[in-house]
Amino acid sequence: MNRLTTGLVVGALALFAAAAGAQTAYPGKPIRLVVPLPAGGPSDAAARALARGMAAGLGQEVLVENRPGGNTGTGAAAVLHSAPDGYTLLFAPASNAGLPHLSKASPYKSIAEFSPIAAIGGNTQCLVVPSSVPAKTLAEFAAYAKAGAKPLMRGSNNVSEDMVAGQVTGALGITLERVPYKGAPQLLPDLLEGRIQVAVLPVGASLAHVRAGRLAMLGCSTAERIPALPAVPTLAESGVSAAPLITAHFVLGPARLPAEIIERLAGAVRQAAQAAEFKQEMDRLLIVGTARAPAETRELMLRAEAQYAQFVRDTGASID
Repeated sequence: MNRLTTGLVVGALALFAAAAGAQTAYPGKPIRLVVPLPAGGPSDAAARALARGMAAGLGQEVLVENRPGGNTGTGAAAVLHSAPDGYTLLFAPASNAGLPHLSKASPYKSIAEFSPIAAIGGNTQCLVVPSSVPAKTLAEFAAYAKAGAKPLMRGSNNVSEDMVAGQVTGALGITLERVPYKGAPQLLPDLLEGRIQVAVLPVGASLAHVRAGRLAMLGCSTAERIPALPAVPTLAESGVSAAPLITAHFVLGPARLPAEIIERLAGAVRQAAQAAEFKQEMDRLLIVGTARAPAETRELMLRAEAQYAQFVRDTGASID
Protein backbone atom coordinates (compact mmCIF):
# COMPACT_ATOMS: atom_id res chain seq x y z
CA MET A 1 0.00 0.00 0.00
CA ASN A 2 1.56 3.33 -1.04
CA ARG A 3 1.57 6.49 1.03
CA LEU A 4 -1.31 8.02 -0.89
CA THR A 5 -3.51 4.98 -0.38
CA THR A 6 -2.52 4.77 3.27
CA GLY A 7 -3.39 8.42 3.76
CA LEU A 8 -6.77 7.97 2.14
CA VAL A 9 -7.56 4.97 4.33
CA VAL A 10 -6.50 6.75 7.51
CA GLY A 11 -8.52 9.81 6.51
CA ALA A 12 -11.59 7.70 5.80
CA LEU A 13 -11.29 5.94 9.15
CA ALA A 14 -11.00 9.28 10.93
CA LEU A 15 -14.11 10.59 9.19
CA PHE A 16 -15.97 7.37 10.06
CA ALA A 17 -14.97 7.64 13.70
CA ALA A 18 -16.03 11.28 13.81
CA ALA A 19 -19.37 10.45 12.23
CA ALA A 20 -19.94 7.57 14.63
CA GLY A 21 -19.11 9.81 17.57
CA ALA A 22 -21.53 12.44 16.34
CA GLN A 23 -24.27 9.83 16.08
CA THR A 24 -23.74 8.51 19.60
CA ALA A 25 -23.12 11.81 21.43
CA TYR A 26 -25.80 12.47 24.05
CA PRO A 27 -28.01 14.37 23.83
CA GLY A 28 -28.49 14.46 20.11
CA LYS A 29 -32.10 15.64 20.09
CA PRO A 30 -34.64 17.36 22.40
CA ILE A 31 -35.49 15.71 25.71
CA ARG A 32 -39.04 15.32 27.06
CA LEU A 33 -39.58 16.09 30.73
CA VAL A 34 -42.95 14.61 31.66
CA VAL A 35 -44.86 16.31 34.49
CA PRO A 36 -47.69 14.04 35.75
CA LEU A 37 -49.80 17.06 36.72
CA PRO A 38 -51.69 19.76 34.80
CA ALA A 39 -50.01 22.94 33.66
CA GLY A 40 -50.26 25.95 35.93
CA GLY A 41 -49.43 24.51 39.35
CA PRO A 42 -46.23 24.97 41.38
CA SER A 43 -44.72 21.64 40.32
CA ASP A 44 -45.26 22.56 36.69
CA ALA A 45 -43.61 25.95 37.26
CA ALA A 46 -40.63 24.30 38.96
CA ALA A 47 -40.30 21.80 36.11
CA ARG A 48 -40.28 24.56 33.50
CA ALA A 49 -37.64 26.54 35.38
CA LEU A 50 -35.49 23.42 35.67
CA ALA A 51 -36.01 22.54 32.00
CA ARG A 52 -34.74 25.96 30.91
CA GLY A 53 -31.61 25.57 33.00
CA MET A 54 -30.97 22.00 31.89
CA ALA A 55 -31.33 23.00 28.23
CA ALA A 56 -28.59 25.59 28.67
CA GLY A 57 -26.25 22.97 30.14
CA LEU A 58 -27.07 20.17 27.69
CA GLY A 59 -27.17 22.20 24.51
CA GLN A 60 -30.55 20.71 23.62
CA GLU A 61 -34.14 21.69 24.24
CA VAL A 62 -35.81 20.16 27.29
CA LEU A 63 -39.52 20.17 26.55
CA VAL A 64 -42.03 19.96 29.40
CA GLU A 65 -44.97 17.69 28.65
CA ASN A 66 -47.92 17.66 31.04
CA ARG A 67 -49.51 14.21 31.37
CA PRO A 68 -52.03 14.43 34.24
CA GLY A 69 -54.34 11.65 35.32
CA GLY A 70 -54.38 8.51 37.41
CA ASN A 71 -53.23 10.36 40.55
CA THR A 72 -49.92 11.06 38.72
CA GLY A 73 -49.77 7.46 37.46
CA THR A 74 -50.49 8.28 33.82
CA GLY A 75 -47.41 10.42 33.30
CA ALA A 76 -45.26 8.08 35.36
CA ALA A 77 -46.31 5.10 33.22
CA ALA A 78 -45.38 6.97 30.04
CA VAL A 79 -41.81 7.31 31.29
CA LEU A 80 -41.58 3.87 32.89
CA HIS A 81 -42.37 2.18 29.58
CA SER A 82 -40.18 4.44 27.44
CA ALA A 83 -36.82 3.48 25.93
CA PRO A 84 -33.88 3.87 28.38
CA ASP A 85 -32.09 6.35 26.13
CA GLY A 86 -32.33 9.52 28.22
CA TYR A 87 -34.84 11.29 25.99
CA THR A 88 -37.92 10.72 28.17
CA LEU A 89 -37.70 11.76 31.82
CA LEU A 90 -40.16 12.17 34.69
CA PHE A 91 -40.43 15.20 36.95
CA ALA A 92 -42.15 13.48 39.85
CA PRO A 93 -43.42 14.96 43.10
CA ALA A 94 -42.45 12.81 46.07
CA SER A 95 -46.07 11.65 46.23
CA ASN A 96 -45.31 9.35 43.29
CA ALA A 97 -43.49 7.22 45.86
CA GLY A 98 -46.76 6.67 47.70
CA LEU A 99 -48.93 5.75 44.72
CA PRO A 100 -48.26 1.97 44.76
CA HIS A 101 -49.31 1.83 48.40
CA LEU A 102 -52.46 3.91 48.07
CA SER A 103 -53.80 2.62 44.75
CA LYS A 104 -54.05 -0.82 43.18
CA ALA A 105 -54.13 0.92 39.81
CA SER A 106 -50.54 2.17 40.17
CA PRO A 107 -48.51 1.29 37.05
CA TYR A 108 -45.48 0.38 39.18
CA LYS A 109 -44.98 -1.51 42.44
CA SER A 110 -42.23 0.72 43.81
CA ILE A 111 -40.70 4.07 42.96
CA ALA A 112 -37.40 2.16 42.90
CA GLU A 113 -38.35 0.82 39.45
CA PHE A 114 -37.24 4.19 38.02
CA SER A 115 -33.64 5.30 37.52
CA PRO A 116 -32.82 8.13 39.96
CA ILE A 117 -31.13 11.12 38.35
CA ALA A 118 -31.56 14.06 40.72
CA ALA A 119 -33.87 15.69 43.24
CA ILE A 120 -34.68 19.29 43.99
CA GLY A 121 -36.88 20.83 46.67
CA GLY A 122 -40.51 19.88 47.00
CA ASN A 123 -43.85 21.49 47.75
CA THR A 124 -44.71 22.27 51.34
CA GLN A 125 -48.27 21.08 51.91
CA CYS A 126 -50.61 23.30 53.93
CA LEU A 127 -54.25 22.92 54.99
CA VAL A 128 -56.41 25.76 53.69
CA VAL A 129 -60.09 26.69 53.89
CA PRO A 130 -62.11 29.34 52.03
CA SER A 131 -63.19 32.52 53.76
CA SER A 132 -66.73 31.12 53.94
CA VAL A 133 -65.57 28.56 56.52
CA PRO A 134 -65.59 30.15 60.00
CA ALA A 135 -62.19 28.88 61.12
CA LYS A 136 -58.84 30.59 61.58
CA THR A 137 -57.16 27.77 63.50
CA LEU A 138 -57.10 24.00 63.21
CA ALA A 139 -59.02 23.70 66.49
CA GLU A 140 -61.79 25.96 65.15
CA PHE A 141 -61.90 23.94 61.95
CA ALA A 142 -62.24 20.68 63.91
CA ALA A 143 -65.14 22.13 65.90
CA TYR A 144 -66.83 23.32 62.71
CA ALA A 145 -66.38 19.94 61.02
CA LYS A 146 -67.83 18.06 64.00
CA ALA A 147 -70.84 20.37 64.25
CA GLY A 148 -72.09 19.59 60.74
CA ALA A 149 -74.62 16.89 59.93
CA LYS A 150 -72.52 15.70 56.96
CA PRO A 151 -68.76 15.47 56.40
CA LEU A 152 -67.14 18.50 54.86
CA MET A 153 -65.84 18.05 51.31
CA ARG A 154 -62.06 18.00 50.81
CA GLY A 155 -60.52 18.60 47.40
CA SER A 156 -57.54 16.47 46.47
CA ASN A 157 -55.27 16.17 43.44
CA ASN A 158 -52.23 14.43 44.88
CA VAL A 159 -51.54 11.49 47.19
CA SER A 160 -49.20 13.61 49.35
CA GLU A 161 -52.20 15.79 50.10
CA ASP A 162 -54.17 12.69 51.00
CA MET A 163 -51.53 11.60 53.48
CA VAL A 164 -51.36 15.01 55.17
CA ALA A 165 -55.17 15.15 55.28
CA GLY A 166 -55.20 11.66 56.79
CA GLN A 167 -52.78 12.78 59.48
CA VAL A 168 -55.03 15.75 60.26
CA THR A 169 -58.32 13.84 60.34
CA GLY A 170 -56.79 11.11 62.48
CA ALA A 171 -55.45 13.62 64.99
CA LEU A 172 -58.64 15.70 65.12
CA GLY A 173 -61.11 12.81 65.05
CA ILE A 174 -63.05 14.14 62.06
CA THR A 175 -64.18 12.76 58.70
CA LEU A 176 -63.80 14.57 55.38
CA GLU A 177 -65.26 13.47 52.05
CA ARG A 178 -62.56 13.29 49.37
CA VAL A 179 -63.33 14.97 46.03
CA PRO A 180 -60.68 14.19 43.36
CA TYR A 181 -59.25 16.75 40.92
CA LYS A 182 -56.58 16.53 38.24
CA GLY A 183 -54.57 19.38 39.71
CA ALA A 184 -54.54 22.49 41.88
CA PRO A 185 -55.64 24.82 39.03
CA GLN A 186 -58.80 22.73 38.63
CA LEU A 187 -59.42 22.50 42.38
CA LEU A 188 -58.94 26.13 43.37
CA PRO A 189 -62.10 27.64 41.77
CA ASP A 190 -64.34 25.25 43.72
CA LEU A 191 -62.42 25.89 46.93
CA LEU A 192 -62.51 29.67 46.55
CA GLU A 193 -66.27 29.60 45.92
CA GLY A 194 -66.87 27.31 48.89
CA ARG A 195 -68.21 24.40 46.83
CA ILE A 196 -65.61 22.34 48.69
CA GLN A 197 -64.71 23.36 52.22
CA VAL A 198 -61.08 22.36 52.70
CA ALA A 199 -57.97 21.23 50.86
CA VAL A 200 -54.35 20.42 51.48
CA LEU A 201 -52.38 22.29 48.83
CA PRO A 202 -48.78 23.25 48.03
CA VAL A 203 -48.05 26.57 49.65
CA GLY A 204 -47.12 28.03 46.26
CA ALA A 205 -50.56 27.20 44.87
CA SER A 206 -52.52 28.90 47.63
CA LEU A 207 -50.30 31.73 48.86
CA ALA A 208 -51.68 34.50 46.64
CA HIS A 209 -55.23 33.67 47.73
CA VAL A 210 -54.19 33.56 51.39
CA ARG A 211 -52.60 37.00 51.10
CA ALA A 212 -55.74 38.29 49.37
CA GLY A 213 -57.91 37.04 52.25
CA ARG A 214 -59.84 34.53 50.14
CA LEU A 215 -58.27 31.51 51.86
CA ALA A 216 -57.10 30.91 55.42
CA MET A 217 -53.99 28.75 55.93
CA LEU A 218 -54.43 26.73 59.15
CA GLY A 219 -51.19 24.74 59.29
CA CYS A 220 -48.33 23.33 57.24
CA SER A 221 -46.62 19.94 57.18
CA THR A 222 -43.13 21.15 58.03
CA ALA A 223 -40.80 20.68 60.97
CA GLU A 224 -40.53 24.45 61.42
CA ARG A 225 -42.61 27.46 60.42
CA ILE A 226 -42.06 28.80 56.92
CA PRO A 227 -39.96 32.00 57.22
CA ALA A 228 -42.15 33.82 54.69
CA LEU A 229 -45.27 32.87 56.71
CA PRO A 230 -44.25 33.28 60.36
CA ALA A 231 -47.86 33.49 61.60
CA VAL A 232 -48.85 30.10 60.14
CA PRO A 233 -48.22 27.27 62.62
CA THR A 234 -46.90 23.85 61.73
CA LEU A 235 -49.43 21.05 61.97
CA ALA A 236 -47.42 19.65 64.85
CA GLU A 237 -47.91 22.89 66.79
CA SER A 238 -51.65 22.44 66.28
CA GLY A 239 -51.76 18.90 67.65
CA VAL A 240 -50.96 16.73 64.61
CA SER A 241 -48.12 14.60 65.95
CA ALA A 242 -47.31 12.68 62.73
CA ALA A 243 -43.89 13.17 61.15
CA PRO A 244 -43.71 16.03 58.63
CA LEU A 245 -44.14 14.91 55.05
CA ILE A 246 -40.97 14.18 53.08
CA THR A 247 -41.07 16.58 50.14
CA ALA A 248 -39.04 16.70 46.94
CA HIS A 249 -39.30 16.69 43.17
CA PHE A 250 -37.49 13.76 41.60
CA VAL A 251 -35.98 13.74 38.11
CA LEU A 252 -36.26 10.10 37.04
CA GLY A 253 -35.67 7.96 34.00
CA PRO A 254 -36.92 4.52 33.03
CA ALA A 255 -35.20 1.43 34.39
CA ARG A 256 -31.75 0.50 33.03
CA LEU A 257 -30.84 4.06 32.09
CA PRO A 258 -27.07 3.97 31.36
CA ALA A 259 -24.82 5.38 34.06
CA GLU A 260 -23.10 7.83 31.72
CA ILE A 261 -26.46 9.34 30.72
CA ILE A 262 -27.52 9.57 34.36
CA GLU A 263 -24.33 11.46 35.22
CA ARG A 264 -24.73 13.80 32.25
CA LEU A 265 -28.28 14.65 33.28
CA ALA A 266 -27.44 14.94 36.98
CA GLY A 267 -24.72 17.43 36.12
CA ALA A 268 -27.19 19.46 34.07
CA VAL A 269 -29.61 19.56 37.02
CA ARG A 270 -26.85 20.69 39.38
CA GLN A 271 -25.85 23.45 36.97
CA ALA A 272 -29.46 24.55 36.47
CA ALA A 273 -30.11 24.66 40.22
CA GLN A 274 -27.22 27.09 40.70
CA ALA A 275 -28.56 29.63 38.19
CA ALA A 276 -29.98 32.88 39.56
CA GLU A 277 -33.16 32.61 37.47
CA PHE A 278 -33.92 29.16 38.87
CA LYS A 279 -33.29 30.24 42.46
CA GLN A 280 -35.59 33.24 42.03
CA GLU A 281 -38.39 31.00 40.77
CA MET A 282 -37.95 28.58 43.68
CA ASP A 283 -38.08 31.50 46.10
CA ARG A 284 -41.31 32.68 44.47
CA LEU A 285 -42.81 29.18 44.83
CA LEU A 286 -41.44 28.81 48.40
CA ILE A 287 -39.68 25.61 47.34
CA VAL A 288 -36.59 25.01 49.46
CA GLY A 289 -33.89 22.41 48.89
CA THR A 290 -30.61 21.82 47.11
CA ALA A 291 -30.07 19.56 44.11
CA ARG A 292 -29.22 15.98 45.10
CA ALA A 293 -26.96 13.49 43.34
CA PRO A 294 -28.31 10.17 41.98
CA ALA A 295 -27.38 8.12 45.06
CA GLU A 296 -28.87 10.70 47.44
CA THR A 297 -31.97 10.86 45.27
CA ARG A 298 -32.47 7.11 45.48
CA GLU A 299 -32.16 7.24 49.28
CA LEU A 300 -34.74 10.02 49.50
CA MET A 301 -37.10 8.15 47.15
CA LEU A 302 -36.97 5.07 49.36
CA ARG A 303 -37.46 7.11 52.53
CA ALA A 304 -40.52 8.81 51.02
CA GLU A 305 -41.96 5.46 49.96
CA ALA A 306 -41.39 4.03 53.43
CA GLN A 307 -43.29 6.96 54.95
CA TYR A 308 -46.29 6.33 52.71
CA ALA A 309 -46.16 2.57 53.30
CA GLN A 310 -46.20 3.11 57.06
CA PHE A 311 -49.09 5.54 56.77
CA VAL A 312 -51.13 2.97 54.83
CA ARG A 313 -50.30 0.24 57.34
CA ASP A 314 -51.35 2.49 60.21
CA THR A 315 -54.57 3.81 58.68
CA GLY A 316 -55.65 1.47 55.88
CA ALA A 317 -55.85 4.54 53.62
CA SER A 318 -56.67 4.09 49.94
CA ILE A 319 -57.55 6.36 47.01
CA ASP A 320 -59.20 3.64 44.88
